[in-house]
Amino acid sequence: MANDGIMLSRVVENLQSQLTRGKINKIYQISQYELLFHIRAQGTNSKLLMSIHPVYARLQLTSLSYPTPPSPNALTMLFRKHLEGAFIESIEQVGLDRIIHFSLISTNEFKDTVKLHLYIEIMGKHSNVILTYDDLKIIDCLKRVSPAMSARILQPRATYQLPPLLDKRNPFESEFQPTDNLTKIYQGFSPELSREVLYRLDHGQDFQAVLNEIRQSNTLYIHKLDQKEYFHIIPLTHLQCEYQAYPLFEGLDEHYHLIDQKDRIKQQTSDLARFIQNEYQRNINKLNKLEKTLFDSQNSDEYRIKGDLLFANLHCIQKGQKEVTVENYYDGTMMTIELDERYDGKTNANKYYAKYQKAKNARVHLEEQIALTKEEIHYFDTLITLMDNASYYDALEMKEELENLGYLKKKKNKQVHRPKKLHIETYLTKDNISIYVGKNNLQNDYLTFKMASKNDMWFHVKDMPGSHVVVHSEDLDEYTIRLASQMAAYFSKGKHSSSVPVNYTKIRTLKKPQEQNQGKSYSLIIQQFTLILMRAFYKKLIKLIVSCIHKCVFILRNEYWKIHTMVHTTTFNWTNNWLRNTCNLV
Repeated sequence: MANDGIMLSRVVENLQSQLTRGKINKIYQISQYELLFHIRAQGTNSKLLMSIHPVYARLQLTSLSYPTPPSPNALTMLFRKHLEGAFIESIEQVGLDRIIHFSLISTNEFKDTVKLHLYIEIMGKHSNVILTYDDLKIIDCLKRVSPAMSARILQPRATYQLPPLLDKRNPFESEFQPTDNLTKIYQGFSPELSREVLYRLDHGQDFQAVLNEIRQSNTLYIHKLDQKEYFHIIPLTHLQCEYQAYPLFEGLDEHYHLIDQKDRIKQQTSDLARFIQNEYQRNINKLNKLEKTLFDSQNSDEYRIKGDLLFANLHCIQKGQKEVTVENYYDGTMMTIELDERYDGKTNANKYYAKYQKAKNARVHLEEQIALTKEEIHYFDTLITLMDNASYYDALEMKEELENLGYLKKKKNKQVHRPKKLHIETYLTKDNISIYVGKNNLQNDYLTFKMASKNDMWFHVKDMPGSHVVVHSEDLDEYTIRLASQMAAYFSKGKHSSSVPVNYTKIRTLKKPQEQNQGKSYSLIIQQFTLILMRAFYKKLIKLIVSCIHKCVFILRNEYWKIHTMVHTTTFNWTNNWLRNTCNLV
């Protein structure tokens, strides 16, 4: 990348044409390093982004939507006090250095017209935004610099001074001087631009022709080489790779959007991520202690044996003894029993009985606590996985979920500006089949059990935390199944694994556990997926077996009565014949 003075000259020229005489309507500090100005100019609304990020510092117009904090901080209120309603008089670049100067006309609390100056210094980790009065007294700055940090003080009421400028030539106003490093001679030249110009000169292009191309360019060329992106306002032909051309500010949005999105989310949700990580680690430690305690409780019978032996040998125990050695009549060995010297033998025996009873009763509670702790670990492990792919609003929904579950305290009288309805991220395949991805537990619940149809196909990684992926189609080909499986694997804990098993089934086969709280049910819903798939088969099989048993019982019963009737008839006839013969004999 190369956000140098030459490129900033084109940025400033475009800002001059679009924002001069514009009115500043609103100011937001969207992150620790970024300010967002809403400006009305030339009949259109524009968003001006000022970033002093150590790596991604820049100044640009943007069409992207950035999440704004729920309430302004003190610095934002100060900037709003002085700059809201102000008009932009001029926008200038200090030489070809990476310093941009805004001259502003505003009104104070007495409705008097005042002139203010806004300086944006884009200098890597030393980048800053400074607001001053007309006499250059600093009102405040985005990043304060104390005398202990630098000889150049940037604090309220200090006098603003430009950083020391290097004695270099202006390439647009001086003749070309042959050299192997244009950065050392000319203003605004980055090493990347220097290599490009020297490459073109070696291939017969004129220096002034290159400058004319730079002067007329309003295009950003983005090159991808070895998984890295390089950009400038002219094609970097020395890289010898393909590039894509965009309008200047649109190209900056394209390049920086995905790069600094995670960094911005990390800044804004760092407290939440830290809380989730701490809760996960706390439950891990708790589980280790519980399992150790459970293991120790397995030897509770030893306490009972010691109590029995002490009662059997009370005559051998005197108050003040620290231990006693008695015969263990359970196994015929000698056992040494520790005693509390403050008590007699009977009291020590009762104490061992109390330990035995406590350990015995603790087993049941320990097993319950271990099961609950394992559930907590799985739940927070799921949240950690979802945070890796969460947007700002996804993180807010996670925070709301934790508040509803009682992990976080709800803050009163604090309105958070976010969409009322859950936004489910949607993708379209080449066949225009919709694939939906849930980014947190609330979205997973809404997507799977409310939004999806019964015949939609559901995807989830096996035995791992991850997002719910739903494909809005009944008949899926192999391509769509593989694509949805890859998405389920990507939005899961196993995204970096070489092989990730994925379960999939129709929505109608899923069932949400009713006893679980919202958000925590998803950690338990994925268990033995085979049972879920075979549930209907098992029910039919059981019905068939029961039906066969009933038929067999009915047949056996009929045969029994046939045999019983036959035997009864035979017996009756034999008895009659016997009586008849007997009577004849008589």
